[in-house]
Amino acid sequence: MRNLIAGLLALGLVTPASAAPDVTGVWMTEDGEGAVEIAPCGDALCGRIVWLKSPLDAHAQPVRDENNADLALRDRPLCGMEVMSGVAPGSDGWEGGWIYDPEAGARYSVAIAPDGADAIVVTGFIGIKAFGRALHWHRAAATLQRCDAAPTLKASAGNKRS
Repeated sequence: MRNLIAGLLALGLVTPASAAPDVTGVWMTEDGEGAVEIAPCGDALCGRIVWLKSPLDAHAQPVRDENNADLALRDRPLCGMEVMSGVAPGSDGWEGGWIYDPEAGARYSVAIAPDGADAIVVTGFIGIKAFGRALHWHRAAATLQRCDAAPTLKASAGNKRS
């Protein structure tokens, strides 16, 4: 039996329980209004907005973080903004970090789990994950026109609140 499991592991047909599934890539949000790139950020994962359906406001200016509870952060452009950080391998995928919802101007705990080959479930919650809101994100097309200036996600430095 041990040889069978070792063989399956070698072929990649079974993964060890401690290995978190890969959820990196560019994902379209459930409402189709944006795309978030999830990428390694140190020992964890971070996420940054890389596409917006409506990247400009009524004055042809980049859409800003106008709902942020911190008044000093309301002038930040949404495109390129870090909206997820500190997400680490957990028991059922990735967890332990935070996610920021620009529409609500609020930050939540987050858990991410794969949902097939081209989808993930992103759950934002306060306190207990079971009472959170689960959103289904789908992998974005490779031809997606990015709105951010940086082609890849970089580790954040000194970002107090998003």
